[in-house]
Amino acid sequence: MNYSYLCIIKLENMNQEEKIILQKVRSYRGVLTAGTHLYISAFRRFFKASWMTALIYALINAALGTLTAIKVPELIVVILQQLQRYHGVFIESLQSYLIVLGECIVLILAAIIAAALAQGTIFALLKTHSETGDIPTPASWWKPSTRMMGRTLKGVLLTLLVCIPLFIVIPFALPMWFVQTKYIMEAPTGFWSTLKKGYGRGMGNWGSLFLVFFLTVLFILLAGMIVMLPAHILFLANYRAQMGVLIGDPLGMPAYMLPMTFITFVLCSFLYFYICLPILLNGYYAYGAIEAKELEHEQQKLNIQ
Repeated sequence: MNYSYLCIIKLENMNQEEKIILQKVRSYRGVLTAGTHLYISAFRRFFKASWMTALIYALINAALGTLTAIKVPELIVVILQQLQRYHGVFIESLQSYLIVLGECIVLILAAIIAAALAQGTIFALLKTHSETGDIPTPASWWKPSTRMMGRTLKGVLLTLLVCIPLFIVIPFALPMWFVQTKYIMEAPTGFWSTLKKGYGRGMGNWGSLFLVFFLTVLFILLAGMIVMLPAHILFLANYRAQMGVLIGDPLGMPAYMLPMTFITFVLCSFLYFYICLPILLNGYYAYGAIEAKELEHEQQKLNIQ
């Protein structure tokens, strides 16, 4: 057999391996395997599509992290000082921190919005993947998909709104992971109609969703602890410095501490965004597996009739 012909066959086989079909009945292991394969094989394309929005998220998260790293230890020290001296806490002395609390709330909302927009650039590629079986190479490093970003933002915000009462009983919130992915992937379907149809399906596959979600979050927590370690060290350094004030020591923080804290949080947050990608990819394949299972059930009903 001709050597060049063998190379062509090998290349075709490699391309087929990369094109993992979305709507296919999979166990939780199959979902995790498919998600991991897509994460590794298409990471550069995901990065090219999302780096700009991910950087915006990292900057906002760094502002939030720096603010909490500087002000939260200070607030803790003020409260401890009052408890030590007066055996109580005076609200009047804490009023200045209400401004900081408001700033933190604004930054948290901004970080959620920025993260949703960054996820939208990933979903734009996944939408093409669901139709063609392949992740396209983005045409530019500077032009994210604004249409899918807007739909993802709407899906994330409405999902959070629905989940607020459901978090009282956390197991009932898990199917919303499926509903959110279904809504984003099945444009232009409305969110509430997707919720009506999809929540029951998600609840019917609660066990497999839980296993995929739990193992994915476990990976993110373990990897995130390593990635965010420098930021956590700086938070503890600020805390210890403020605790020294409690016993009468000077603050003793170098002038470069604030910019160093901010830069560290930017780098850690940027890396952390890409550590969290498996929650999107595994959710994407979990959605495909549930939809394929539903189609299989419907086909069986038709065959019986």
